[in-house]
Amino acid sequence: MKPLTASSFELASCQASVFTPDGGFSAAKILKLFYPKQESIFDASPTVLPVPEDAPFEIPRIILESTSHEWKCQLSPARADVIWSRTKLTRDRLQLGEFFEKAGQILLQYTGVLGTRVARAAGLATRFAEHEEPGKFLARHFCQTKWDDKPLNRPENFELHAHKKFLLAGKFQVNSWARSKTGLLTGQGAQKPVVLFEQDINTLAEEVADKNITNEEIERFLAAVAVEADVILRYYYPESR
Repeated sequence: MKPLTASSFELASCQASVFTPDGGFSAAKILKLFYPKQESIFDASPTVLPVPEDAPFEIPRIILESTSHEWKCQLSPARADVIWSRTKLTRDRLQLGEFFEKAGQILLQYTGVLGTRVARAAGLATRFAEHEEPGKFLARHFCQTKWDDKPLNRPENFELHAHKKFLLAGKFQVNSWARSKTGLLTGQGAQKPVVLFEQDINTLAEEVADKNITNEEIERFLAAVAVEADVILRYYYPESR
């Protein structure tokens, strides 16, 4: 069966987020002072959503997007998300560190315009690797051979989900989620079976009331996530055994 290692995987999407629990959201400020500085990236017309005043703070009020649909920025009173997604037209491979550096700059400009407190931060990445039998591969990759006969002799789908907490970069207490699962890659009228590897590294929700993450700390956190995410990928899919 075809083996997969860390170098087999390509980025499907990645996301950087900051959480702003104190509010201070102003659509007028965003459109006047923030969006014009980002227009070269988010070159499609901004979308201002008609959200009721009593809607949950997590629901986006403004969405910025590139005409290529690769880049998106979702803005709400509670959080800001910068997202990159691979599309059918994507040609160049984006490096994770490159994304988090660029996304961090965008997020810092956003919080600077609003002057809002950042209480949490998160970095996410989804990668894929084509495989003719992803379910069977994952079962054999992660499970003992005694399960090959039954019940894991021919799984069409498989998922492994792991969570842990640790100190990132000697500074940030984080949750780290890692999910390996089967999926389908859609493109040019065909669907190809793939192994998906999803990662989510985020600072702790229980610290929101007391935390005020500085600009320097946001940059440091996202840079550390880029490095740690690659390290974790190699733990799950080592280049050699």
